[in-house]
Amino acid sequence: MDRKEMVKKLSEFLGVKHKYLGAPSFAYEVAAGEKIYTIDRQGTITTAGGKITTLEEILQAEQPEETGTPEGNEDKPELIGFDGCEVKLPLEGHTGVTLQNIVNMLASKQHLIMKAFKLTEELLDKTFAEDLSSKEISTIEDFKTALMELGPERCQGLTFDFEQETLTFKLAAENLDADKIAAFQDLIAFINQTAQKLKRSSFKPTQDDNPKYAFRTWLIRLGMNGKEYKTTRKVLLVNLEGSGAFRKVDMKDE
Repeated sequence: MDRKEMVKKLSEFLGVKHKYLGAPSFAYEVAAGEKIYTIDRQGTITTAGGKITTLEEILQAEQPEETGTPEGNEDKPELIGFDGCEVKLPLEGHTGVTLQNIVNMLASKQHLIMKAFKLTEELLDKTFAEDLSSKEISTIEDFKTALMELGPERCQGLTFDFEQETLTFKLAAENLDADKIAAFQDLIAFINQTAQKLKRSSFKPTQDDNPKYAFRTWLIRLGMNGKEYKTTRKVLLVNLEGSGAFRKVDMKDE
């Protein structure tokens, strides 16, 4: 059983949604009241008290308490197939420049991300990143000031809570399954991580004549390579047109 299936089974057993913790741990957290479990990248499950356990031990334990569901109701909804997904990450490690990098990265790849998840709503309005680039931004306070001046409602897919020191990525897609949610979580984790490493990123949209190739090469540059992210890459690329292997897909027509 791979980690994603393990997280899904544990979430369904406890009747809660899992939470992706992002960089640097890239772990999942499944919490139901006082029952808190962390699943690391190797699939090791650790309790809130630091004890290592297994999925089998948890499933064989006492059933979780009901949370308002009538007794005898066997039609418990699965935690898949719902509309929308959010990934919340801490602002720790960010500066105003790195937050602007996130905005620019989303803006430059927005058309590809929208195709990948069949989105009908934009993550950012088309000129937000360009307007943001006209501001002098260095610190988080600079970024906050610029965001308030331009209007936070212009970036519907990305919200900032400066009091709680968090940023939240929102995916308004329909009928998301576990693989799509996991792929979105992986994508956001790498965007967040890469944004902190770059000095500056461009907001200009990338080429669109071969979407699959453009998106695939970007995913690889983010660090999403190897067998570990094979499923994630497949999910992100399946709805895109073109060839993932060749830049020019129809040489004879050129």
